[in-house]
Amino acid sequence: MDSFKESLYSYLLLNGKLTTQEIYNLFPEMNHKTVSWHLHRELVKGNIQKDGHGVYVLGSAVPQSEERQGNIPELSKVVYRCLEESGYDFYLSGLDCMNGLGFRVDGSYPVIVCVKDSDLKDTQLLLMREFDLAITEEEIDLLSEETLKRRIQFVVLRSSDFTLQKEHFAFPEKAFVDLYYAVTRLEYPLDVSELPHVLSLISPNAYRFRRATKDRGLSAELDFLLSYNKAFVKAFAEYL
Repeated sequence: MDSFKESLYSYLLLNGKLTTQEIYNLFPEMNHKTVSWHLHRELVKGNIQKDGHGVYVLGSAVPQSEERQGNIPELSKVVYRCLEESGYDFYLSGLDCMNGLGFRVDGSYPVIVCVKDSDLKDTQLLLMREFDLAITEEEIDLLSEETLKRRIQFVVLRSSDFTLQKEHFAFPEKAFVDLYYAVTRLEYPLDVSELPHVLSLISPNAYRFRRATKDRGLSAELDFLLSYNKAFVKAFAEYL
């Protein structure tokens, strides 16, 4: 399946779009039902999308490193290069993966970095040695010290699902979930009232969104957002 996916991505990057028949022709060793099943799975995941009847293109939410690099602050660019050279598995998340996708975030915000559990402390120490204060999800007590809180430049989070990123940038769904976590748990300097607006701009893919909430441990808290009734939520908010 991974071979099919990577081959399909390469062909779509090269050609821009492909018809169903052209895709069948690209995989002559597979029967058409198997190819159709793979196509359906990639559609569900949001990795590809339809551009008319029987025509497929890459999903608009699939980030390309070059595009992302042009829409992130200088600090994030430097950190990206530093972590890439370190050899750790990582990806940037939060606002760095949303700039340019329908809106632009101005101002200086801490960089959200996701790493494997085994690399959490090493990554934190690297960032603190090379730059400034980095906080992990266990260090909420640091937020009570205002002087330290103002110095925080990095939020380092665990992640066990690296299918939610590409070229070290989180998909928008994962970026939103991590941003939500940082705002509601770690006093990330973004007003919580901005989160619904951010969510409305990314048009979340259900499959990726559920994987993202599971990875962050927020399934029960956030999965309802995929199918909530706006009138009910608005009415319910009046009682809160």
